[in-house]
Amino acid sequence: MKPWTTAVWVLCLLTLAGVQARAAEAIPDEFRDPATGARIVHVSRLPNDRSGVIYFTEDSTTADSQRVLFHHQFEDKWRHLFTFNLKTAEITPLVTDRLTANQDFSPRTNNVYYYSDHTVWSVNIDTLQKRKIAELPKDWSTGAGMSVNADDTLLAGAVEVIQPTTQSATAPATVPSTQKDLPPETKRLKAMGSTFAAHKANLLYTVDLRTGEVKVIHRIDTWLGHIQFSPTDPSLLMYCHEGPWGKVDRIWTIRIGDAEPKLAYPRTEPQEIAGHEFWSRDGKTIWFQNTFRERKESFLAGKNVETGKITKYRIPPEASATHQTISPDGKFFVGDGNGKLPTGPNKYLTVQVADGDTLKVTRLCSLQKNDYTQCEPNPHLTDDQHWVIFTASFFGTPQAWALEMPNEYWRAPKPQ
Repeated sequence: MKPWTTAVWVLCLLTLAGVQARAAEAIPDEFRDPATGARIVHVSRLPNDRSGVIYFTEDSTTADSQRVLFHHQFEDKWRHLFTFNLKTAEITPLVTDRLTANQDFSPRTNNVYYYSDHTVWSVNIDTLQKRKIAELPKDWSTGAGMSVNADDTLLAGAVEVIQPTTQSATAPATVPSTQKDLPPETKRLKAMGSTFAAHKANLLYTVDLRTGEVKVIHRIDTWLGHIQFSPTDPSLLMYCHEGPWGKVDRIWTIRIGDAEPKLAYPRTEPQEIAGHEFWSRDGKTIWFQNTFRERKESFLAGKNVETGKITKYRIPPEASATHQTISPDGKFFVGDGNGKLPTGPNKYLTVQVADGDTLKVTRLCSLQKNDYTQCEPNPHLTDDQHWVIFTASFFGTPQAWALEMPNEYWRAPKPQ
């Protein structure tokens, strides 16, 4: 090889090494949001091409507000699990020997519950001890989430009963090849419609966390999901009828030991929708996004489960969000923006405070760079309200992040 050729080859290798080094450094450990100045800390700072937080309705932070649960995601939402310490930046692997689904966390016991290989497992984030709790029937699908109850005695989940020649309906059906070139949101809606129309057998079940006993508590030929135990009432379970929101009576509750589910919010007019429901921290209210398509009005609505009283706050355009969650002290909400357009006034992580019959918005950080087709932020608040934990693709790939809240929203952590 000629000397000049060797020199060029070496130069190319050095250049490539430099590019790879810069790529490895592309995601900072923390940065300041240019729009608001907020401090944002990289939680999933391990080698990965896709990571994030679990669904916004599930607990994911410890009672002392120091550690958060995050995942490294593989194909079809199967995940390895880790914790991140917000004070020390230490990452602790929890489950990396098997792929998991349907994760939920109990801040009372520090147990993470998850599904793997037709089995319900737990891992304790302090001791790292794993426990096999119960095997589930082989003809049950992976399921649509699990939830632990308020006294850590029961886990609940929803599954489809798989027939030998049918496709699982716990995730949207496969899109036909003729629809491969459609926009992602169009494909998602078409798949959702197909799954909903199939009306396959679905079950609600419980697992006794002490004995491993599995019980079916409800069976229906429709798609079920969004399993959420009340945070204060160990026997009250909320779930939903999945499908196109304009066609379903979505939000339901069932009391363990009572065979009759109750519709939590009946539709009051055609094309009214209710969805992305979540509990208040005191367990008294079911909050949900409530939209009237014909009138083009949207509200954040809450139903008191004891009195039936409905509270509604109008959602202004800047408060539009894929998900909203409530603060531990119940004084404000956090919204994760809306990604239907490449940019826009509602692509921000926001604090939303009730102001009369509407929501007053304060921007926490810009999500203009977040690709909502790759990742929905799914915000979580630590108990001391010092941090919002969420997923975003600020630097090209979905990652887990922690935003430091303005100190006027902080509160003292609970005594341990």
